[in-house]
Amino acid sequence: MKKIISAMFVFILASSAWAAEATQNLQTAVPKTTLNAASNYLDNVLMNTLASLELIASTPEAKNGDWKGIKRYLKQLKAVTPGVYFYVLPDGNYYSVTLDYTNLNLSNRGYFKSLFAGNPVMGFTIYSRSSGKKSALMAAPITIDGKVPGALGASIFLDELHDKLNHEFALPDEYTWFVLNSEGISMLDNDSDFIFMNALKQGSESLHDAVSEALKSESGPVQYELDSLRHGYYQKLPNMEWWMFLAKIEGSKAAPPPQLKLSLDRFVPDLQSRLNRIDESLAALIEQSRVDVKKESEVRRLLNALLDKNSDIVEASFIDAKGVMRKVEPQEYKNFENSDISSQEHVKAMLKKPAPLLSSGFTAVEHFTAVVISRPIYDNKKTFVGSINLLIRPELLVNSLLKKTTIPDDYELWIMQPDGMIIYDEDKDEIGRMLFSDPIYAGYGNLLKLSKRIVSAPTGEGSYIYLAPESNEKAIKNAIWQSIRLHNREWRVILAYRPYEKR
Repeated sequence: MKKIISAMFVFILASSAWAAEATQNLQTAVPKTTLNAASNYLDNVLMNTLASLELIASTPEAKNGDWKGIKRYLKQLKAVTPGVYFYVLPDGNYYSVTLDYTNLNLSNRGYFKSLFAGNPVMGFTIYSRSSGKKSALMAAPITIDGKVPGALGASIFLDELHDKLNHEFALPDEYTWFVLNSEGISMLDNDSDFIFMNALKQGSESLHDAVSEALKSESGPVQYELDSLRHGYYQKLPNMEWWMFLAKIEGSKAAPPPQLKLSLDRFVPDLQSRLNRIDESLAALIEQSRVDVKKESEVRRLLNALLDKNSDIVEASFIDAKGVMRKVEPQEYKNFENSDISSQEHVKAMLKKPAPLLSSGFTAVEHFTAVVISRPIYDNKKTFVGSINLLIRPELLVNSLLKKTTIPDDYELWIMQPDGMIIYDEDKDEIGRMLFSDPIYAGYGNLLKLSKRIVSAPTGEGSYIYLAPESNEKAIKNAIWQSIRLHNREWRVILAYRPYEKR
């Protein structure tokens, strides 16, 4: 066993030596030499893993199906390159270093038949729905007299390998890199959000053409556009059907299409105007009515007048100076009268400092995301006696405006508060979610990065990767944003398009 472990560490140290050489080249050499060192380093990480698996497969423990013995070897590999290391049987059941017997089955995987026909697996793509991990599989059969009683595998985590490569190579900001397999699928990328996207289908036309040519040869120069001009070199890994690209980003990003800005320039003032009108009508009717809150008929007359004046209002209510909702219209909401809502943030703000306000988004009792425009009311002695609240469903407000605009159908509009709450999205399931904390966004690093820029500036532009509408495929999206403001509350209005979508 000591000989086996010593041999494994020879492979591991070899990878470390390549890393040191690659790092030195990046700091001192031209991109072509850097690419050569980097591609060889990556090839060695993968092939050394496979060689170690093959070495373990030759041991008595592996040939005897001794899981405890096999596990001791696999743990050595896992400590060097993160992933799922396993021993699989001909029926597909398998053991892993983390779980031991998993009670899961691999027999339906695309590589399985070939592996148990005695062939090694090199770089098969795996996506785990349970963990969200993206992996590349290296696997070796265990052979005895021409038969395969089992196999050993390593599903190498690509996100962790991406982090390791970025750390080792420390590329300057003006450079980018990525690795494609023979199908054009991105196995690794300077930006991990691109992993498992297809450069032949989900990028620009010039990237498609450049990649198509590169995959036909071993190495050469490359030039393409992806927001901006990029040129560099590509090289096939020595032992893998993977190609590494290293490119320098030239010049500034391409300007967004005029229609994008024109659409937003028309929509944002319309949205601002609509909210202003609701707020102004509330102020005007309170002033005109001089309502006596002790008289129910006067309060209801005011609430119904507000509903008649503003079709975007879901309900109008009178909240007294203790935070109790005394009156509400229309009458279908009558059962909520006399409810204590003093714990709601916008009500607490009004009670603490009576002033006009636009609330943050919250979940209404009808289970939709809502906001409130509220203004205080006073008696004839100028004493604060409560407020009038107008409940608005942003989804309905925005949709009514969109029917009157010229925003192209393939553009995507979404609206976010500075705290990250999504007030509006074409995908209704995303409305009300908190972008910075909801798990569904955790795997989209550049969306989170851009969103931090969005909340920090009232206008701007950028790009991100997220799912295309009604699709499980990721798409590159370019976006611009502007803002609306009412009573010290801001919304960021973002309009995005997919520049490389095949039409």
